[in-house]
Amino acid sequence: MRLELFIANKLQSSRTDKASRSAVSTLNVAVVGMILAIVIMVVSVAVVTGFKQTIISKIGNLDSHIKVYNHPYEFDETPRSSISFSEELEKIISPKTDKRIRSANLIGEIPCVLKSPNGFAGLRFKGVPDNYDLSFLSSCLTAGKSDIRSHGVLISQSTADKLNIRTGERIDIYFMNEQKIKMRRCTVNGIFNTDFDDYDAYVMVGNLEVLQSVNRWPENTASYIEVKCNSMDDIDLVCSHLIDEIDKESADYTSTLSGIFQISTIRDNNPTHFAWLDLLNTNIVVILILMMCVACFSIIACLIIVVLNKISTIGILKALGATNRNIRHIFIIIVMKIIVRAMVVGNGIALLLLLLQRHFHLIELDAKSYFMHYVPVEIGYWIVPLNLGILIVSFLALLVPSFIIASIKPAKTIRFE
Repeated sequence: MRLELFIANKLQSSRTDKASRSAVSTLNVAVVGMILAIVIMVVSVAVVTGFKQTIISKIGNLDSHIKVYNHPYEFDETPRSSISFSEELEKIISPKTDKRIRSANLIGEIPCVLKSPNGFAGLRFKGVPDNYDLSFLSSCLTAGKSDIRSHGVLISQSTADKLNIRTGERIDIYFMNEQKIKMRRCTVNGIFNTDFDDYDAYVMVGNLEVLQSVNRWPENTASYIEVKCNSMDDIDLVCSHLIDEIDKESADYTSTLSGIFQISTIRDNNPTHFAWLDLLNTNIVVILILMMCVACFSIIACLIIVVLNKISTIGILKALGATNRNIRHIFIIIVMKIIVRAMVVGNGIALLLLLLQRHFHLIELDAKSYFMHYVPVEIGYWIVPLNLGILIVSFLALLVPSFIIASIKPAKTIRFE
């Protein structure tokens, strides 16, 4: 192998005569095609990965990772469908007992009608406790602040525009409870825009105490228990763990935990968005397959061009006793070195483009259609297995075409020009 590597290095570093300049030009075209295929593959994976992570992060910040509620809540959205965060449940659903859980909070969610001097809108009032993490909504604020204390509420920009509401204004919110209409007057402390129309058009955020007073719920009672995990990858595991622990606690005759509980995950509650994201995986696979076909075509072209350019050398090597296997190894080494250089250049160009997009947001998007204002990119560990895959496929693509060397006859090729 050392001899084959030595000969490959010598052949590659040998001077190019006038007769082979056209072959070199053709070889450069094939290399450029290979570089473009690598750039497209790296950029495509980075964009799709960034897009998925951005969408999943937004959904995870706006919705519960896991919801625990009384079974009737799934079918009956009246205020009577509530759950108490008892001591037994608190022992099971707590960051102290499961390190994968980031937080567990009581959340109230009730239909309401928001009325202002300029009109009204049907919304869902999402009541959260005082210590609830509103950092994501704070980052989405277009006006005001994320303060829900003292009957403060947050509404979306679309609702504010529709009803011509500004921060600091007092609004009336009407709830239906036990066939009676109850009104609460609140102050708009903040206006947000998440770019998620499904959320912005129907949700307003306020204090849980408002809903507890409307529905006469005790302090530890609300519509459901919201569980947020430290990682989206832990959701299914935590959900299975909660189901097992609640079933175990309910089966214990000494336990005071009673009722039928329903547990759903963020994927269950947002099937359309996640089905759309899963479809992106299919798209990226198709792109990778097409680009690998282009790369393989360029690689095979490189091998054929190199072999034809050195065909007289092959005859000399065979005349000196080199086997077909030895010569195949020599030319595979030459082409693999070309491939590695093309991969370095392709990855360099792709990373430069991705870094420019990450820092300067050169390519913008329509937020109404894509839920974000610019093309997101994610540069991560995936770039290593992707390049290893390209290298392996490239090597395999060289094996079959390299057998054309066996058909070359020394007597004819030594005189070939």
